[in-house]
Amino acid sequence: MSQRYVIRPTTEADASGLSELLSDTPQEGSIQLNFEREPNYFFATDVGTTTRDLWVMEDTENGKIAGAFSMGFRDVFENGQRKSLRYGSDLRIHKDYQGGRTLLRFFKAVAGIIDQDYYQTVILEENKASLDTVGGNRLKLQPKYNPFRRHRTNMIELRRREKHTIGCHIRRATPSDVPMMQTFFDQNAPQKQFYPCYDFSRVGTGDSYYRDIRLEDFLLAFEGDELVGMTGFWDQKNFKQTRIAGYSKAIQYARPLYNLYTKIFGGLSLPAAGSLTSYVYLHCNVFKDNRSDVFADLLAFARKELRSSQYDALVVGFDAEDPLHKVTDKYKKEELFSLHFLSGYGDDPSPNLNPERLMYLETARL
Repeated sequence: MSQRYVIRPTTEADASGLSELLSDTPQEGSIQLNFEREPNYFFATDVGTTTRDLWVMEDTENGKIAGAFSMGFRDVFENGQRKSLRYGSDLRIHKDYQGGRTLLRFFKAVAGIIDQDYYQTVILEENKASLDTVGGNRLKLQPKYNPFRRHRTNMIELRRREKHTIGCHIRRATPSDVPMMQTFFDQNAPQKQFYPCYDFSRVGTGDSYYRDIRLEDFLLAFEGDELVGMTGFWDQKNFKQTRIAGYSKAIQYARPLYNLYTKIFGGLSLPAAGSLTSYVYLHCNVFKDNRSDVFADLLAFARKELRSSQYDALVVGFDAEDPLHKVTDKYKKEELFSLHFLSGYGDDPSPNLNPERLMYLETARL
């Protein structure tokens, strides 16, 4: 007798089924979000990880993808050293198959996939169901979710006039800047735990990890001839979209008044349910000695550059305890908080990590 549910590695033929699964499983919360991946599901997967390890559970009776999860690898800095580490993401279960049994099937498969490896994973704080079950280590056979720091994402409005006076000389990058950018990155990015490694020579080469990143969209900050900071714009709408699936009743009723308030006093309005968001990421945020004054200059320059653009918001995130947030706190914005875990079936790796190092999760790669 054949097995009805089969957990297997994905093939390219699964792309449309995975996109359908994603659209059927919105992110719950006061604002319900649908994370879409058109025209090809795998484009966004390959931005999150450099080595794909994506799995699906197929209902063989009807040929339907009932769920999926990713355990791919990417290079990050851990205690200042480059390391290939798994990133657990894209855990989705179709509503027709939700329940503890499906999760247990997944975790049984995960145990065989990762062995004694541990992996990073992130859960939005508003996703109470996941935090209470998986994040609370309540399920049998599941890997242990060891909490390690908290991440804050800022969605900063772009319409209000920029008031900050820029002190650094800031310009866009050119091809001749690549060696300098790489040296600066390699000196400063390893100071934060789990900073994803960048190879700037790969930008613009068709490497899927750098999809739609353009060298000229990097902003470089100088004091004299010294590079002291950099960041980059990254518009991902060509392969990764966020749709407002719906609002809680309270927000739905308050939305017209709230939008009127933001129109008068500034801030991010709430789009109609069903519409796509319009934002751009600030990624690869590196500043000498983590200087907030350099970040303030770059953020102000970025807002000036984008004020007349089609974007509603600029998205940038850091460790919740990172002092760089004192810069973002000067702006009208919305905030999302996530809990970061180091998960696996072995010992908790957290005691081996330098507690004095802040964490950096590249928001654009989550």
